[in-house]
This record gives sequence, structure tokens and C-alpha cells, in this order.
Amino acid sequence: MRINALFNFIFSFFVIIVVANSSTAQLADDQVRISEIRVDGNSRVAPGTVQTYLPVRVGDLTTPSALSNALERLYETNLFQNIKLDLEGSVLTVSVTENPIINRVNIEGNDVISDERLLDVINVQQRRVYTRKVAIDATRQLIDVYRASGRFAAVVEPKIIELDNNRVDLVFEVNEGPLIKIDSISFSGNASFSDRKLKQVIASREKRWWAFLSASDKYDEGRLDYDIRLLRQFYLARGYADINVQRARGGLLPDRSGFAITFLVNEGVRYQVNEISLVSEIKGVDINELRQLVSFDDDAWYDARLLEQGLLDISKRLGSFGYAFVNVTPDIKTNAGTAKLDIDIKIEKSRRNFVERIEFVDNSRTTDRVLRREFEIVEGDAYNQLKIDRSIRNVRNLGYFSEVKVQTLRGSTPEQSVTSVTVREQPTGDFSIGVGYSSLNQANFTLGINERNFLGTGRRLKMAFSTSGEDTDFTIGLTEPYFMGRDLTGSFDVFNNNYTDSSADQRIKSFGFSSSAGFSSANDFAHNISYTLQNVETEILDSQENKISSDGGKLSSSLGYQITKDTRDNRFNPSSGYNYRISEQYAGLGGDLNYISSVISGGYYYGFDYTDIVIGLNAEYGIIDGIGENISQSNRFYLGGRKVRGFDASGIGPRAAESATASAVGGNNYYAGRVAIRSGIAMPKDTGIKWTIFTDFGSLWGIDETIDNYAVSTDKQSIRISAGYGFLWETPIGPLTFTWADALKKETYDQLRRFEFRIGSIF
Repeated sequence: MRINALFNFIFSFFVIIVVANSSTAQLADDQVRISEIRVDGNSRVAPGTVQTYLPVRVGDLTTPSALSNALERLYETNLFQNIKLDLEGSVLTVSVTENPIINRVNIEGNDVISDERLLDVINVQQRRVYTRKVAIDATRQLIDVYRASGRFAAVVEPKIIELDNNRVDLVFEVNEGPLIKIDSISFSGNASFSDRKLKQVIASREKRWWAFLSASDKYDEGRLDYDIRLLRQFYLARGYADINVQRARGGLLPDRSGFAITFLVNEGVRYQVNEISLVSEIKGVDINELRQLVSFDDDAWYDARLLEQGLLDISKRLGSFGYAFVNVTPDIKTNAGTAKLDIDIKIEKSRRNFVERIEFVDNSRTTDRVLRREFEIVEGDAYNQLKIDRSIRNVRNLGYFSEVKVQTLRGSTPEQSVTSVTVREQPTGDFSIGVGYSSLNQANFTLGINERNFLGTGRRLKMAFSTSGEDTDFTIGLTEPYFMGRDLTGSFDVFNNNYTDSSADQRIKSFGFSSSAGFSSANDFAHNISYTLQNVETEILDSQENKISSDGGKLSSSLGYQITKDTRDNRFNPSSGYNYRISEQYAGLGGDLNYISSVISGGYYYGFDYTDIVIGLNAEYGIIDGIGENISQSNRFYLGGRKVRGFDASGIGPRAAESATASAVGGNNYYAGRVAIRSGIAMPKDTGIKWTIFTDFGSLWGIDETIDNYAVSTDKQSIRISAGYGFLWETPIGPLTFTWADALKKETYDQLRRFEFRIGSIF
């Protein structure tokens, strides 16, 4: 038995050795050492380039599997349509058919979207190697563009036109199809709010024939995601802490006429706030003071907006102490049985920070220096959130940017921070040119340029020129906001102007120059000193605007001073803050006129939190007093128009006769005021249109009775009141204002104007 077992073992071992040696010999027989590599069929690609892509070289041992890998490597280059590898003996022959070169790319059949835009999307350049994948990828990109524009039935078919020298023209034939919009929007599971209310919350809109300027009625998957966030925010702001809005479903109607969208809503319980607690790992801060920054309304319904604002206020308060990066995290514990929730706020440990760097992003035109000089903080200063907030407000008030955002980023060390300011530039200049005709001046020509950010330096340049008949008007002015490298604004203007007031039957001609210097001081104050030297002539006109008489012209040499305080969040479109201004002008530094003029004005603006409603209050008062002489007509105040809407530009105050057709002669005293409400509620959000209701009031009176032929009975201090409404439209050329106003209290001789249109600020 033992002998047999030993014999079997020796025999098995011998068989294994023989088989292994046979396999090794066979493997060795399959390997070939390459002695030469030949390339055949190429015309554009050099043989050396083809050999570079091969994973085998002359002198290498190769196998059939290695040649299969080489074939894949060559196809990955996208240079060849067909490739064949032949190994004859030790010679490897690579036969290729090259892919053609794109000679030209055309798009045909498109009307709605231009060739330039579509070609820019696909980015297929001439002289590029053509492959099937290039055509497929470009087709998919074109279809995506049409779907994003609401044309889901668009069809794109790529075709090639073969040319000589292995070139092709790539043509995309487009059938754009109809514009498919949102036909209906519905909600499921909403018990507390109607479909109509929720439709006002989201950004998507059902198709409307009149909304041709809007894209919100086009089906857009990305906008649906945004709609879900808006719905969540709406419910969270009204106490529904467990709100769940599932993925919206959008389907194309069977007749492909539009989309039907349904939002699935699970409202949950509405909660009231039971208790708010706050703990801080930062030592030395007043917990009670920070706790007071988080407050809810008297009914104590949970409102995520108020909580977020409270957390933001806490972060800003800590930021004013130098803590740039503070984690303030809330832990919300709900109890559906009692419909109550508790909020535990934790302030984690943090270090005081210093500003390592201030950087500006996307200011391609405006220089960094213009932005940097508006900052109240510089590199190396201790981090201070209040100073940064004021600096951002200063940048917004420049009027150069449509959007200004700030981020605080971590610096190179935990103790340092980077303040990143991203801006979106907007047009800051306007150009006007016109040709007209009037019975007075016959043909006239005007040309004007006004640039508030000349060459991105922050300088203001204005030039205006007009000619008509014998009159030539011009104004040339330059304002330097950082005069002599200091926080000092300097300006110089030369002018020759003719102003005709048809309602006053007079024309005022002035020629001269003015210069001023201004500077800012602490607590939002600004000061300005100016000097003006001009010759002013007043002409009285008849109904045909022909000159009846003239005062011969008087030389005025005046010195002015103005002090302003402005805390508004935006100088051009305020929603919070206040401003007031006191200005004095003294004429008597030589010249023919002696007087002192004083004007005080102010405004207050309040925007309701989370509601698009802003209330504005404005008032001003002015008085001018001659020093040992009477005030001439050209130096008096005039009232109406923009200050008291519903009345003509000079429609209020003393007149040459007690008649509505008599010319205005001005007054030495006036006051005016306004109460206005501005809101976008019930207006389509995507149009940028807001409405306003207002009431204006004012009065103009007081004339030196020893001069002028005017009706004394029209010199009354009686108040005038008007009320009206209007629409405000934010457009690329500036805010357009359309207002209608009716005079509620007026005098018989006042001149009225019900409709007014202008471009400018909306308050």
C-alpha cells in the first residue's frame, strides 16, 4: 500500500511538470518581438504621431491581447474612423482612415434664437476633428437651450456635407416648434391656504397673454426647485415648522399645448413659541442683551424669518466686538401634541479677528481705489461688522452698481478674515441728442453727455450743448470725488443756460461758473461749500413766447454752505433710514444782488419687515430775504410739479393777475411735504413694477410789495393739497415714474397738471 501511494505521487508530480513546461513553451511561442512599425492610410496625421499613441515600440515583445489594447488607445484619440492592425512576422502594420476636419458649422431653421447664441453654446470650432460624438453632444446642448426657453417640442437633426480633402460641413437642422408654457398650477394637501394664495408665493406663473416681457410662465425644472423653497419659507414664516413640500410634478398635456404642474404639500401642525434659551461659550458677553435680539410677535406664532433675523442680529452684535466667525446655532424642539416648540440657541467659541485683506470682485470697469475709499475699515484693522455695514452702504450710494454683496471669509490664520465684496456694475452715463422746432426759437439742436463714473475713476463729467436761433446753451462740469488725494469732493462748472417757464410767461438767462468743495465727517454727516458767479437776466414773454420786457441782467456773486446727514440704506431707492439737509446761500460778495436764502429739508423711510411696503415722509421749508433791497423775480422760489404733484411746475403761488392763465411771479417763502406708500404687492414680481399712493401739500407766498405788477390778492399762505397714485417701473435706463394726481385743495388762480412722467428716484 505504501509503495503504491508513493508510486502515484511520483507519477502525478511528473505529469504536472510536463504540462507546465508545455504551457510555458506555448506562451513563449505566442510572443513576438516587433522589428518594424508601418503606418498606412494617413494623410493629415504624421506617422510619428500615430506611433506615439501606440503602447508598443520597436523591440518590444507583444501579444494579441496587447495589440487589442493598442487598438483601443488609437480609437480614444478621436482622430480616426477605422483602424486595422496586422502583424506579419515581426512587422506591425497600422492601417487607418482619418476622421474628417470640420470646414464650417451652420444652423438652419432657427428664428427665435440667433445663430450667434446657439453657436456659442455648442462651441464647435472650425478645423476641429469631426466625430459622431461631437455631433451628438452639440445636438443635446441645442435641445437643452430650446427647452430652457420653453420650446420642448424642438427637434435638432445633425447632418454632414462631405467635401474634398477629407473635410465636412456640419449642419444642424432645427425645427423650433411652438412655445410651450405652464397651462395650470395646482396644489394638493393644502388646507390652511388656498391655491390662489400659494400661487402668489411661487415664482412660476400660469401663461398670460399680456406677460410678454416675462419668462416666469415657461416651464423650468430649476424654477420648480426654487418654488419649493419659496413654499417652505412661506409656511415656516407662519408657524408650520414641520412643513414638507414634495417634489413638484410637471407633465406635458396630451395635446402638447402646455404643462400642468402639481405641488404636494404636507402642512403639519402650526406651532407657537414656548421658550427661548441662549447659552454662550464666549466669555464676557451680555447673554440677556443678546437674548433680547430674538423676539416674536405678541401672538408668539413661530416665524422662521424672525428667528433668522434674530440670529443674524446676534452675529452682527458679536461682529461689532471683533468676532468675525461665530457659529450661532438654534435647536428647535417641537411637540405636536401641544402645538408648542422650544428654541435653544448656542453660541460656540470664537476668536477676535483682524482684517487680513479686502478684495473686490467683478468691478471690471470701476477701479478698486474708488471702492476702497468708501470703506471705513482697512487691512490690519480689528474686524468690525458695523463699520463694514456702513462701508457697503457707502458703496451702494455711489449709484454705480445694481447689486452689492459682501462675504466674510476665513484668512490665512484663525485670527484673520477676508472681506470679499462682489458688485454688479450698471450703466452710469447717458447720452442725448435731439432736433426740434418751436415757434420762438425755430429749429433747435441739443447734444448732452452725463457720466457719473468717468473711465471708472468715480469722476463725474457732464457736457450739454444746444443751439436754437440766436440762443446757445452749454454746460461743462467736472466733479472729482477725491480731490488732491483726500476725502474731499471738488467740482467746477461753466454754464450758459436759457430756461423758459411757459406757466410763468418768463425766460431766465444765466451765464457764469460755480465751484464747490465737500467732505464727509463722522456720524453720516457731509458738508459742502460752494461759490457761484453769474449774470442772470429775466425776460417777460407774451403768449407767443416773444420778449415783452427785460430787467437788463444782474450780476450775482454768492457763497453757499450745506450740511447733510444721511442714514438711508439706499440713496436712490430707500427703504429705511432718514436724511436731512440745511443749506444757506449768501449773495452780496460784490455784484448787483444782496440776499440770504435758507432751505431745510428732510425725509424718513420705514420698510415693514418681510412685507414689500415702504412708507416715506418728506418735508422742506425755504425762505429768502433781501439785504436792504427787494428780491428779484429770478431769485424767488417757485412751487408745484415734482414737489406738489397735481399742480403745474409753477402752478402754486402769486400770479400777475387773479386768473389761472396769468403768469407766476414766485414767492419768498414756501413749504412742501409728502406722505407716500410704495409697494409691489399684487403686482407681477418679474415685471419690476411697483405702485404708489401719496398725498402732497405745500404753499408759496410773500413778495416785496413795492415791486412787480402782480395781483396782491394771489399772495396767500393757504395750503394746497393733492392726492394721487402712480406706478414705478425699474428699467435698464433707470426708474420710470407715472403718476396721476388731483388737487383736493387749491386756489382759483392755481394751474393744475394731472399726469406726470419722469425718469428718476421714486420717492
